[in-house]
Amino acid sequence: MSYTEHYKGTATKINIPRDKSLNEVAEEILKERNIKKMGYYNSSIEQLCEDYSFEYFFDSRTGSLYKLDNQEFEMNDYIIRVEEKSETIVEYELRYYNGGAGFEECLAEAFNKLEI
Repeated sequence: MSYTEHYKGTATKINIPRDKSLNEVAEEILKERNIKKMGYYNSSIEQLCEDYSFEYFFDSRTGSLYKLDNQEFEMNDYIIRVEEKSETIVEYELRYYNGGAGFEECLAEAFNKLEI
């Protein structure tokens, strides 16, 4: 059943150490949760963001991985708002009808509004 969803939270950019790739960092996060990489995913980043879509977001425009901290609110109007709080933290608010869009799609739309 489709319904309106409303989330507000922050996205904190994950610092990638110089000696590791983004995929290796995603792999480590999955290992910390005792999750093995499944063969049908193209990468650990894809698996992490699919399996934990409300906790991690990959911005393909910038190649950055974000840790999400959000809470869900009651339904109302359609809102996609984003504001860069610092170099590593982005605050967002999403309220959407999930029959027409998904969380990740709306979050990507919000990130597209940033002046990067």
